[in-house]
Amino acid sequence: MTYEEMVIKVSDSTGLSKTLVDKTYKTYWRTVREYIESLPLKQNLTKEEFLELKPNVNIPSIGKFYVTLGGYQKAKHKKFK
Repeated sequence: MTYEEMVIKVSDSTGLSKTLVDKTYKTYWRTVREYIESLPLKQNLTKEEFLELKPNVNIPSIGKFYVTLGGYQKAKHKKFK
């Protein structure tokens, strides 16, 4: 099923306009992206600074996008080698 077909299906089943369904979906994912990009993960954070962050986003029916302290440290270590 293509994106357009999904928009039409949701629009038909909810009675909402295709434009509203499309904009709502895109806004949802843009918000998730902006939140993730707003995290200061490119900085050299201390363990305490990292633990104060909430570097995760839970997407219903999909799961959680997250980074652990170990994953963060490993990625930073590889980048600086």
